Amino acid sequence: MAADWSEENTRIIVELFVKQVRMGNRPNTHLTPSAYEEVHNEFKMRTGLSYKQAQLKNKWDKLKNDYNMFKKLRLRETGGGWDVEKNTVKQDPEWWKKAAKDIPGCGKFRKQGLRNEEGPRVMFEDITSDGTDHWNPSSGVPPPSSAALPNVLDIDAIQDLDNENTEDQAIPSDEGASGLTQKRLGKFVHDGSKKPKTALVMQEQITRIGDIAERSQSSFESFIKNDDTTSVKSVMDAVLECGAEEGSDEHYIATELMARRDIREIFMHMTARARKSWLRRKYDDKYSK
Repeated sequence: MAADWSEENTRIIVELFVKQVRMGNRPNTHLTPSAYEEVHNEFKMRTGLSYKQAQLKNKWDKLKNDYNMFKKLRLRETGGGWDVEKNTVKQDPEWWKKAAKDIPGCGKFRKQGLRNEEGPRVMFEDITSDGTDHWNPSSGVPPPSSAALPNVLDIDAIQDLDNENTEDQAIPSDEGASGLTQKRLGKFVHDGSKKPKTALVMQEQITRIGDIAERSQSSFESFIKNDDTTSVKSVMDAVLECGAEEGSDEHYIATELMARRDIREIFMHMTARARKSWLRRKYDDKYSK
C-alpha cells in the first residue's frame, strides 16, 4: 500500500529513526537492516501501519534531502530576514526566486520551515555537507588539515632555485689578497629588489601554517572540554546512574529527549535525586494520555 506520511506519522517515524541513530545503528548513510526492522515493528505498533523496508528507506532519503536543502537555505540568509515563528526565511518574492534557482525545491519552505528539525539534525548533521569549509567551535568539528593552506601558502611568491643564477659570487677575501675570491655557498638573498628564494618562503609559510593549526587545535580542545559535561554520552550515563535502567520507560523517554542540548543542560542541572522522577513525568505526559 502507498505510504501515508501525515504530519503525525512523520513525527513518529523521525522519533524512531533518531532512536536507532542514537543506538549506533547507522554505520554509514542508512540504518542497518535490523534497525529498519525494529522501526517497522514499532511504527506498526504505534500507528497500525505496516510499511516495507523500501518505503522506510525512501522516507529516510526524503528527510535527508529536505534537511540538506533547509540547511543550505538557512545559510543563504545572512541579512537577518528570519521568521522565528514560522522557522523560515522572511524575504520578498525576488529573493525566493533567486534562491529557487540555486537550491531547487526550497520553495516548499517559504510558508513553513522544516518541521521536527531537531530529529533530522541528529540523523543527518554528520553525513551532510552544505558546501562550505568554514569552522567555528560551536560546530563541534575540527577544521580539516588542508583548510588553511590555500589562504596561507602563496605559490606565486615561490621561485625554483633551478631557474636562479647559480654562478659563484666573488667578494674580496678577508686578507685582501689580490685576485683571490671566496665562494658564498648556501646564501639566500632577500631584499626589496628580488623575490624571496624558495627555502626562506617555505620556512615562513610553514611557520604560519603551524601557528594557525596550533590556534585551531587549542580552540577545539577548549570547546570539547567545556562541552563534555553535557555530551550525549555523559548525560545518558547520568540517566543510568539515577536509576533509569535500559529498557525502562524512563530510559526510553531519555533517548528521545536527550537529542536536544537544552534538555541535556536542564537535566544535568537537576539534583541526582530528582532526575528519575522527572523522566517518569515526561514519559507519562507523552504516552499515558
